[in-house]
Amino acid sequence: MLRIRACLLLFLVVFLFPNIALPADPAVSSSDADLTIAAVGDIMLGHRAAPWLRQEGAAYPYAKVLPVLREAQLVIGNLEAPISTRGAAVENKQFTLRAEPLAADSLAAAGIRVVTLANNHILDFGPLALQDTLNILDEHGILHSGAGMDLDDARQPAFLKVGGRTIAFLSYSLTFPIEFYASAGRPGTAPGYKDYVRRDIEAARPRADLVVVSFHWGAELMTAAKDYQQELGRKAIDWGADLVLGHHPHILQELELYKGRLIAYSLGNFVFGSESDKTNSSIILLCTFRGKSLVRAEIVPLDVNNYRVAYQPRILTGAQAEQVISGINAASERFRTRLVRENGRGVLAPTAAPRN
Repeated sequence: MLRIRACLLLFLVVFLFPNIALPADPAVSSSDADLTIAAVGDIMLGHRAAPWLRQEGAAYPYAKVLPVLREAQLVIGNLEAPISTRGAAVENKQFTLRAEPLAADSLAAAGIRVVTLANNHILDFGPLALQDTLNILDEHGILHSGAGMDLDDARQPAFLKVGGRTIAFLSYSLTFPIEFYASAGRPGTAPGYKDYVRRDIEAARPRADLVVVSFHWGAELMTAAKDYQQELGRKAIDWGADLVLGHHPHILQELELYKGRLIAYSLGNFVFGSESDKTNSSIILLCTFRGKSLVRAEIVPLDVNNYRVAYQPRILTGAQAEQVISGINAASERFRTRLVRENGRGVLAPTAAPRN
């Protein structure tokens, strides 16, 4: 009888005051709601991209992809150049990259909340430029991992709390030059040595509901992941990672579902300040977690050839999108991972028990 009266009272309240905000059902926890992370590839907003940002504004690169990025509560990318006006280019390196401070405004305009810094360009202009990068990211409220003023700093995870869940982000470099690797007294990137990766994941695991690990690895323009990438990506999940993201080849590599968790071996380029007919396609990867389980992954195919898109990635549709999805499926066949076509996107729906 009391339950019936309560229901009648609730009905009257809603009927008479339709705009009233009712308290949330205590049985539904925000930590059980779906959480989507959008992961993009390499971002380098200097060199040939810089004039476009100056002329068109900081938000220019994302005009055609922002609706997709806004489907996620978090956006993460690989920042492939320091943001600074200081420092001198390192010697004996073929390509040295740097972006102007406007690049930080651009990252913020995209809604990017976390960047990985463990790559082979973040120290191109030395420790001063790295320090400037850390400072300007902090000023813009953009979290970062994978590089710092010493080894301990570089290995620190970035922690972010969203929707009642804590997410830890760790990043490592396995690319040359090894002189960019941080040490006890030297600024640089977090080396992707197995013992570091394992200890860092195991330390972050009790403090986080989800652990995301990024590796800068493989070979540029290589279409298939190397054996060591596969071994380390799987080990990272065994040690406690919920999602593994790869960068450096500048083109797409395989997707692998391992124990119900996703390894994206290379996400390709996103917005990169160079022009090449070898870097044509990329993706936005949308990973949706329910509780601590990955329940859905989607890839949104992109055209990133700057001769065509002028540093403004374009969402592919029709036959062009199909070609990207088919290419990922063909590459991922050895891992028995297959995308299903759905509204111009590729979709995975893994099933696995949640991590304790």
